[in-house]
Amino acid sequence: MAELKKEWRVVDILKWSKDYLGTKGVESPQVEAEWLIREVLDCSRIDVYMNHARPFSKAEKAQFKKLLLERISGKPLQYVLGYTEFMGLRINLTPDVLIPRPETEIIVEKTIEFIKQRKIENPYIFDACTGSGNIAISLASFLKECSVLAVDISKKALDVALQNSLENSVSEKIKFRESDILNNKFVNEQFDVIISNPPYVAGKWYQNLPKLVKNYEPRIALDPGEDEFIFYKHLAIIGEASLSDYGIICVEIGGTYQEEMIKEIFAKSALSCFYTLKDYSGHSRAIFAHKDL
Repeated sequence: MAELKKEWRVVDILKWSKDYLGTKGVESPQVEAEWLIREVLDCSRIDVYMNHARPFSKAEKAQFKKLLLERISGKPLQYVLGYTEFMGLRINLTPDVLIPRPETEIIVEKTIEFIKQRKIENPYIFDACTGSGNIAISLASFLKECSVLAVDISKKALDVALQNSLENSVSEKIKFRESDILNNKFVNEQFDVIISNPPYVAGKWYQNLPKLVKNYEPRIALDPGEDEFIFYKHLAIIGEASLSDYGIICVEIGGTYQEEMIKEIFAKSALSCFYTLKDYSGHSRAIFAHKDL
């Protein structure tokens, strides 16, 4: 990597790093360059452009170079920074948790919409496979009255999620529990909302993931193993046993190719699928269901 010249302004760093990231195959070099600058200067995106003539200090250049080298090594930007934004909230990340995707934001938004439409007051929410806690924390942040049980098999993931709940001031609404949902039916609890972004990328789908994902994100959070539908089967069992009569269950899915099979799985557990949510590319991304009454 070329050495940064002596006097560099924000605008110089932005242009040079955008071009450099582009040569390294980064999909959104301008956006990533902005994020790196924002991290070093501790500023907003608008500040990057309002203060474009501001010179970088020697220490700031050194920090920027360190971050840039981490990124071009192949490490995802979110792990380089140690956080991401989800639903406008800051979510801290480590390699022990999956990086939240924008598609999951629209699932959370639709879940909130359905909770309000169905007039579910003070809902008790079960977030299965919580990971960084992004879903649980978003629901707790945007629903005035609710309580959440957030479960994950990984203690390291739960440590990250707990810290995120504290930093987003919703820890009093969320109870974190280390548990394997494949071995726990939660029959002694009743939930108004069950929501999950479970592992669903199996077989060839996992093998064909970009290296950026496969080499850095935790496989346990992505790959369900030999049976790509195993988590949906167990979530259906939990839904049948523990979903309130007028509650909803929402599961993120891998795409349209999984939709019909998951609907069949739910139907066998007396759950009626009433809505399929499409993502930004027009692929099926989540299924919403309720109990047959």
